[in-house]
Amino acid sequence: MTLETMKGFPKKMIDVVQNCDLSTLTFSHLCYRAPWDILLGQFRKGTVTVAGDSMHVMTPSICQGGSAGIEDAVVLARCMARKFHANNDHKIFKGQKIIEEAMDEYVNARRMRLVKLSTQSLLVGSLLDSSSLLVKLIILVLLGALFREKFAHARYNCGCL
Repeated sequence: MTLETMKGFPKKMIDVVQNCDLSTLTFSHLCYRAPWDILLGQFRKGTVTVAGDSMHVMTPSICQGGSAGIEDAVVLARCMARKFHANNDHKIFKGQKIIEEAMDEYVNARRMRLVKLSTQSLLVGSLLDSSSLLVKLIILVLLGALFREKFAHARYNCGCL
């Protein structure tokens, strides 16, 4: 199937596909996470949390997936550092509880930012995909009402590490 779609590609690229060891291929089902899933979802279990695309996979319509992942890393690191710094003078180390609290703080700090990004990405992607003028008009009205500043999503400052 891949070779069929590669008709007209350079021979080197076709050779790569032809010489691929099929036993090494894995397929993962990507799952879209709607804004309401981000708003209502659980992102931590015990001392494990999700970040980056695992937490907020979105369409590439507003080009913020990668930067949101970097923001996640900064916010998570800051939450962890703050919790560990505040608890470093205890004689008995309560590691699991501190990690869980830091991760809860991280999830709470990120949730609304990610809901907004995901909603804006969904609307812009739908605007680009739709051929109906009525649907496009409705989406434009929603974008104007919900996201007054056109590039606010790209000017977000998650703070310093």
